[in-house]
Amino acid sequence: MWNDTGVELVEPLDVDLSARSVGDGVLVRGTLRTRVRQACRRCLAPVEQEVDEHVDLLFAPPEEDAEDVDDGEVYPLPARGDDLDLTGAVREQVLLQAPEFTLCREDCPGLCPTCGKDLNEGACECVPEAAESPWNALKNVKFD
Repeated sequence: MWNDTGVELVEPLDVDLSARSVGDGVLVRGTLRTRVRQACRRCLAPVEQEVDEHVDLLFAPPEEDAEDVDDGEVYPLPARGDDLDLTGAVREQVLLQAPEFTLCREDCPGLCPTCGKDLNEGACECVPEAAESPWNALKNVKFD
């Protein structure tokens, strides 16, 4: 369920939801709680964060004149049956609450772009390459 998302659940997902009928649809309300683990965007160290979110999920019958409208705010209500599968909606809500850019700390220096050493553990011995400057050509100009 969480493959290919970059998010790993550290604790079991605690889902506390209740559903009630509203018009032609169903409104599902409640909370989702868990801890997720993601990789730091700069140094790839694992970072755990808590997800504790109140959710309101509206399931409504698809409109006949709508052409594959997927606005993300209303989930389609199945045409048949009395069961409502919340798996996809719950998964989506947990992923939306997980931070998009996870950092182990704000001033994380990340990895050395040359040798790949984690700069949180100390400086590496790589010599930074001198950046090519458009003004370097002026060094060859000779004045009389």
